[in-house]
Amino acid sequence: MFSDGYQDQFGGPEGKKFMKGHLKKLLLQIHQKPMKEQKQILETTIVQWMERQNARTKKEPQLDDILVVGFRVEEKA
Repeated sequence: MFSDGYQDQFGGPEGKKFMKGHLKKLLLQIHQKPMKEQKQILETTIVQWMERQNARTKKEPQLDDILVVGFRVEEKA
């Protein structure tokens, strides 16, 4: 579960939005890792996205709240 702040964050080499598809791909890549590691990957990824710049742009500011909630579902025995 997540707010739209992560996917709508501008950055990257062309100063574009992160986009929902990119976030979904990232979540699928990390979903089996421990929660603590997932948190670190998500934080590092968005910071690096915001810091990527080309000759025309500066570091992108955070424009919206960014919320990602993870939870584990376990089957009853």
